[in-house]
Amino acid sequence: MKTLAGGLVRYEEICQQLSQPVVVDLDGAPVPTSPHLPPDRALLDGRTADEGWSSAAALLTTPAGTARAVADGPAGPGETHVGSLFDLASVTKAFVAVAAATVVDDGLLDLDAPVRETLDVPSAAAGATARHLLTHCAGLRPTSLAWRGTADPDAVLADALGAPVAPPGAVHRYSCLGYVTLGRLLEELTGERLDRLVLRRVGEPIGATGLRWSPVGARPGRPGEVDVVPTERGTPTGRVHDELAAAAGRPVGNAGLFGTLDDVARLARLVADRGAAGGSQVVSEDGWRGLVEPDAGARRAGAPWGQALGLRRGDPAFMASGDQVGHAGFTGTSFVVDLATGASAVLLTNRVHAGRESSVEGRRRRLATLAADGAGARLPPGGPADGEASLPGRLTEVRG
Repeated sequence: MKTLAGGLVRYEEICQQLSQPVVVDLDGAPVPTSPHLPPDRALLDGRTADEGWSSAAALLTTPAGTARAVADGPAGPGETHVGSLFDLASVTKAFVAVAAATVVDDGLLDLDAPVRETLDVPSAAAGATARHLLTHCAGLRPTSLAWRGTADPDAVLADALGAPVAPPGAVHRYSCLGYVTLGRLLEELTGERLDRLVLRRVGEPIGATGLRWSPVGARPGRPGEVDVVPTERGTPTGRVHDELAAAAGRPVGNAGLFGTLDDVARLARLVADRGAAGGSQVVSEDGWRGLVEPDAGARRAGAPWGQALGLRRGDPAFMASGDQVGHAGFTGTSFVVDLATGASAVLLTNRVHAGRESSVEGRRRRLATLAADGAGARLPPGGPADGEASLPGRLTEVRG
């Protein structure tokens, strides 16, 4: 068997000599595979035109092992690889929510205390709590469009921190502005800027070493490889796609993180392992329960899914059961953890590359179904529609 540097071998060579691919866990340790674990390449097979992406990466972890795949769509900028950085969009909120849980664990944040006791901004003036912000029940607008009328970051941020349009706790309305306020609250409580706070409290403990906050510059790599995945045409590569986050001129809590497949997989594993990572309890047991268990106040406010403190539970748009928890992002990113099977699925794409009408919801649900099946996972029926070309996924590298 031909071996590359570091003991890495090409997937195609392994397939010629083994009946199934060798898989590894997130730390690179070999994991025995199962005939029930779907082939790695199948995770991204069957791309259809309406998915829109030019780059994609997917991961499925079950008790049978871990499968990873990357794929390129038409007109891609190069070869996507497992280290390619994707704009995580609102998956940023999940990292911020975990960071908030650690601040609670340190005794610095009371989830049920009025935010206005710490932060003097209009968005907190009506008595919203951190719990309201985390569960989208603070009565705030979904987003701010101030960036359309001004290029002044201070003016954009001031509008994003504007007054609520409903009493806190009265209605569940998904709000990016709640996480802008939450980010400012965490900064005020810790004395640390949000980007450094999230990386130090979450990224470093879980080993998510690829995380970067927008704007992201290209790193040295092999010719032809995609280092930073582009998003929508017209958005500079490496700049956050979300217009509010881009115009704010500083890190904000609703969007802005870029990360690799491994980075998001490690966040998913933290959730699957009840807040533990690397032999340490990053988030307390109580903090973990807050992240995964539906909040009673959000339920009373009319949440259409199980709204936990930052994460969603049983959202049928990208989950396959009520035992699943996770988050999704506008650019075509998502992760799901199945609390019943212990399995998890991660999908990173740039589905907005072909326009905002593109959709990866079907692929998200297919991966979630695999996670719900756990060790007995089999790739569900699905693939390209009649007349559509099918582009196979590929596993870039596995350890032999």
